[in-house]
Amino acid sequence: MSLLKGQRILFVAPRFFGYEQDIKQELERLGAIVDWLPDRPFDIPLMKAVTVFLPQCVLPFADSLYAKLLENFAANCYDIVLVVNGQTLSKRILKSLRTSFPAAKFVLYLWDSIENRSHVRANLSLFDRLCTFDPSDAKNYGMHLRPLFYGPGFDAPQDVPMRHHISFVGTAHSDRFMVVDSLRNALPESVQAYWYLYLQAPWVLKLYRWTNPGMRYARAEDFCFVPLNKSTLKEVFASSRAILDIEHPRQTGLTMRTFETLGAGKKLVTTNAGVRDYDFYSKHNVCVIDRKVPNIPRDFLESPFDPLPKAIRRRYSIEGWLDEVLELK
Repeated sequence: MSLLKGQRILFVAPRFFGYEQDIKQELERLGAIVDWLPDRPFDIPLMKAVTVFLPQCVLPFADSLYAKLLENFAANCYDIVLVVNGQTLSKRILKSLRTSFPAAKFVLYLWDSIENRSHVRANLSLFDRLCTFDPSDAKNYGMHLRPLFYGPGFDAPQDVPMRHHISFVGTAHSDRFMVVDSLRNALPESVQAYWYLYLQAPWVLKLYRWTNPGMRYARAEDFCFVPLNKSTLKEVFASSRAILDIEHPRQTGLTMRTFETLGAGKKLVTTNAGVRDYDFYSKHNVCVIDRKVPNIPRDFLESPFDPLPKAIRRRYSIEGWLDEVLELK
């Protein structure tokens, strides 16, 4: 397939568990020549924290880095500028890109809510197409609602013996620890569960004990301080009957984990009641739980996944995501 054959794309996206590479590789599979700029480009923990809490402070440093990288790309033109989040992409850089590449189509996709990235609001007018995973942002800002996707490796059920009735792998932000801990205590002992709550470092746990009431008495042994690699994540998925998903309390959109779960042919347990509004929802495959008092019916964890129609599966694949975001079909 060569829907983008010969087109040159400037792709700006954060490093996020390899999803940026999945998108880049799919663009290249479709025939595009892709130059990637890292959103949130700083790897030093202090700079990462500043980027999250005081993004305006890092923009001058990001501008300088982007200018150097763009010079190295030495592109005479771009057909598409695709930006995911754009947390450290300043208005100055965007205006410069629009001046340098006036024929390019500028597309923004937000996989975080504007409430969490409010400074991005000032850049919306610089894009030709605005897409978001968040229904509230789509309504409030006139953006196209496009849910997330599942990437390679999550695209088909795997014939692997079940080892876990339910599993959870994710960063321990907001109230996630509290939800997992409550559910862990509520499940019968006969339920086999796998929990992987990730924190960036032990000092982050110490900070959360002061700032997050739900983690005040959390123990270090409840967390993992090394991110789970993608191959192990896929193995956990393959051997699980159901996957637990806990969205951020300030988001209404469905997480990437939702679509990876369905793409892998696994049942979904989620705190996001909005999942009922989507075309793939069924009570057989999806169980919505109360994040304060989580409870899963035992028969849900015992019954198998009911396969999705091919058209639904394709829509939520990475290929279907690019089709819709870039209006390829």
